[in-house]
Amino acid sequence: MSLKQTHRKPAPGIDALTQSMLRQPFVAALEDHAQSSQRTGNVFCLLLADLDRLRNINDARGVSAGDEVLAGLANRFREVLKQPAWHRSEYTLARYDGGALMVLARPCALHHGEMLAEALRFGVAETPLAQRINATVSISVAQYRIGESIDELLARSERALHVAKQFGRDRVEVSPTPPSHVERAKVVGLFD
Repeated sequence: MSLKQTHRKPAPGIDALTQSMLRQPFVAALEDHAQSSQRTGNVFCLLLADLDRLRNINDARGVSAGDEVLAGLANRFREVLKQPAWHRSEYTLARYDGGALMVLARPCALHHGEMLAEALRFGVAETPLAQRINATVSISVAQYRIGESIDELLARSERALHVAKQFGRDRVEVSPTPPSHVERAKVVGLFD
């Protein structure tokens, strides 16, 4: 078998290690879904997942083992997302950075996103991801708020992920969804 056959170049916009979308095209897709949500009112959720203690795996077993665990995380997420319980929504998986992945779930209400995140978290913790290497994942869930910028959504997701990490890892943290600009305008109008 030739080297070209064993190391195929990934499609444009796809991360070679996780076989998921790269961050930049994923963020562009988020922008498109935000515009669609503003027209239709359909909401979506963003899940931001980060492998817990990936640095420890890299230090103890080597970077290649860490890479295998990250690839295993992406595969495990795909397995969970294929389960019949989650067929009400469509999902897009992307690599955020380092040991972090993102999942776009649409349409998706916040409580559904939280249940999905718990299923993903449990799916990772229940069996090794690679070469008898057990790992856990911390996940944040944020529902898009109509009128919110994607930068604001990502910032809320990152803050919630930091909280999950601070409070013990291997957990899901939900970012509260602030009222949209339209909702705030309606409330202000009631008191004129």
